[in-house]
Amino acid sequence: MACYRAKVSASGALAFVAVLAAVAAVAACGDNIHPSQLGDAARADTTSNLLPDLAAVPAQMDGTLVITNDTFAATDCEIVEGCVGAVGSRRLLRFTAAVANLGTADLDLGPTPPPGVSEGIFVWSPCHMHHHIAGFADFELWDATQLIVAGHKQGFCIEDDEQVAAGGPSHHYNCTMQGITVGWADVYARGLPCQWIDISDVAPGTYTLRVVFDVGGVLPDSDPTNNTWMTTVAL
Repeated sequence: MACYRAKVSASGALAFVAVLAAVAAVAACGDNIHPSQLGDAARADTTSNLLPDLAAVPAQMDGTLVITNDTFAATDCEIVEGCVGAVGSRRLLRFTAAVANLGTADLDLGPTPPPGVSEGIFVWSPCHMHHHIAGFADFELWDATQLIVAGHKQGFCIEDDEQVAAGGPSHHYNCTMQGITVGWADVYARGLPCQWIDISDVAPGTYTLRVVFDVGGVLPDSDPTNNTWMTTVAL
């Protein structure tokens, strides 16, 4: 089944080449890898000196925040999967999220299980009728001292959406053979379902929006320190 995704343009791709040059020397391995949860190809990468490096892409995320009011019924997937706090009209803080592979090896998660089967990091969504990636990204809204509200993003699929390194390899991955090629990014446009934090019950004020990719450390990643993006938002 085709994945429920929105594609983005490559207009900001060349602006990110300088970032790629800065991360060309990648660490040999990470301590947060759980090979039992990866596909065969991804497990093979953990035994070599080549690893993916997942990194947030500020060039694709900065300036994308928008607040919308949307209405949800009890049967909507956004309710079933806990993306909003209640049925009815909800106030949503939407934003684009993008994660690139800046490493020395592809993030190769392999093929998804058969429809209806949850296995490893792949979780079947009966509502969307396709596989999600468990714990792909966390969305958090903080005030000066504490977490105010959290959202979550299930990856509809981890795939090559946009090339961020000119002249790099061709893309390999899609919704049925998941991963991110070196020099490519997986991009979730702000208009997608669950690409938000429900701020219906948040008081006016100034907050910090924090997005962390692979917060559970279940994917091979040579440098988890660049998986976080933050910005200030006034509500």
